[in-house]
Amino acid sequence: MIQLSRIGWGPVLPMVLVLSACGGGSGGGGNDQPEEQTGPQLSYDNKNFAQKSVSITRDSGAEGLIRLRDDLALGWSIIDEYTSAIQDMSVLEQGTYPCAGGGNLEIRWTETENSLEETTRFSRCVLDTPTHGPIMISGSTIYESVLIAESETAASWKSSYMDDLSGTIQRTGESLRFSGALRMSDYLNENGGVTSWRYVRDIKRYEMMLGKRYVAIADAQNRDSGTDADSEYSVRATIVGSAIGGYMKLETPDPVEFSSNLECPVSGIVKLSSNGKAEVRFGSSAGGTAKAVAVWVDGAVVESYNDCSEIGVVLYF
Repeated sequence: MIQLSRIGWGPVLPMVLVLSACGGGSGGGGNDQPEEQTGPQLSYDNKNFAQKSVSITRDSGAEGLIRLRDDLALGWSIIDEYTSAIQDMSVLEQGTYPCAGGGNLEIRWTETENSLEETTRFSRCVLDTPTHGPIMISGSTIYESVLIAESETAASWKSSYMDDLSGTIQRTGESLRFSGALRMSDYLNENGGVTSWRYVRDIKRYEMMLGKRYVAIADAQNRDSGTDADSEYSVRATIVGSAIGGYMKLETPDPVEFSSNLECPVSGIVKLSSNGKAEVRFGSSAGGTAKAVAVWVDGAVVESYNDCSEIGVVLYF
């Protein structure tokens, strides 16, 4: 049975957002005069954040981006810990099971040698989590996985999670809502003792409501590929959130490239845009304006670093 983590976006987006924020060149806060409405259509965006551009200037603060990063991290953490609590139940047969704190969950699946479709339905199911305490969830999650091809030296498979969940963090009384789908494609190959990989994560729409906080990822894809010697990462997404009062578009005009013997990326550009734009340029992509990292806002350099550790962010993918 193939199982993949749904939180491939968890480490990536918060890292990129705070990386841009650390340069001092991008930040939150709504714009009193939004640009043309071009944001994605979302189901639970009650305050129309997806239609409000956010000001990005040299003097913008980073507080909104940091809060947005924290909201994303919180949402994925809740999902991850709740999923781990289900796995700890060691369900081996299909059926309905009582949850530790009340309510129940029902698990059904269809499995072949190369595929799995599993549906979990929650009815006020209360499970304890290490960080957030007891969480009550209702709704459903559908997990699908298909092995596309397999040989002695290569394998490829596709999988997805589709969530329609609502609930409560019982310790705080905060309401929760998770809705959307994450689709994953994974490829592994071994040739001459060298292992290469390519991981692709797609999100058309995924929304989280965490009490009064709202965050969404839309029209998104990230790609991670490489070998033991080098790798590259690229991303595109629209990020919407109450923390910034609107939306920002995230992309890598040049993929971020890594070498196994270097701590900092050797090249690549991460770009945030809304009402204005900010770029984080690595290595050779900084065009001589920095040895390791340069932050540009609306075409001008605002910060330069000789070492990526100077910006206080650990780069991991």
